[in-house]
Amino acid sequence: MALNKMHKETGRMLKEDNTFINRADYVYNSHRDYYKRVSDFGVDIVKGEVPGHTVIHKFGRNSAVSSSFVPICESGFFRTPTTNTALEVVSTDADDNASGAGARTIYYEGLQVQSGSLVVVSDVVELDGTTAVALPDSLIRLYRWYVASSGVYASQSVASHQGDISIQESGAGNVWSKIAINTFGRGQSQIGAYTVPTGYIAFMTDITSSVESDKEAEILLFQRNGVLNTTAPYNPIRLVTEISSAKGVQSINFSSPLKFEEETDMIFFAKQKKGDSPATIDFTLYLVQNV
Repeated sequence: MALNKMHKETGRMLKEDNTFINRADYVYNSHRDYYKRVSDFGVDIVKGEVPGHTVIHKFGRNSAVSSSFVPICESGFFRTPTTNTALEVVSTDADDNASGAGARTIYYEGLQVQSGSLVVVSDVVELDGTTAVALPDSLIRLYRWYVASSGVYASQSVASHQGDISIQESGAGNVWSKIAINTFGRGQSQIGAYTVPTGYIAFMTDITSSVESDKEAEILLFQRNGVLNTTAPYNPIRLVTEISSAKGVQSINFSSPLKFEEETDMIFFAKQKKGDSPATIDFTLYLVQNV
């Protein structure tokens, strides 16, 4: 943006509409005598300045990776049913309830099949301690949830929830995800997977993996297109990228982002080459609405 006016009293440059420039957003080019906008695409998206774009930051952890490949999710599972499934949430501690000294509500976000499309749904649910509470939505995928309110002002010694909180299939069925206490209550799911909703494309810009420095792991990223294709022949899961010798913390930044079409699962798996230890994964997606 060319700026050719200066405020007489302050010496600051003005835009064409006579408003001051934000110096964090513009840099002066003395050679050509104009101010050029400094753009960080990711920051612009987060600020809501890029229509149809959203930044998705995902991170997962599996505390018990051994010699077999497992999803990098705290529960050890990333459930992929072919139809909407009724779910419930429950804690291992009675204090995680709507008026208790632990977690009072949880927020969840996932996908539901609606009229042949994968649609994002979300809601807030009150906990009832060790008594399971039904989620208002049946889901085909669950990719994020967290403690939304607590009965305790958390600190370095007191977490926002008292027990392990799980989302599972109705009737005390298969566990889909768990927010565990471990040494300190995380308050947030750790699911190293994501599924692209209908009407969107996702671009993965980076991956950061972490395993104990004295261990070595294999980490695989798989994708499955056509989540809603539920009759044979099915769409396969296939390898996208592989970290065959993960040690300590390793980061990959893609000069050209990895592209994932709508209705595509992306799931990180890990296995240890020696011993058992945790593994984590962090990745960033630009979710872009199809136009």
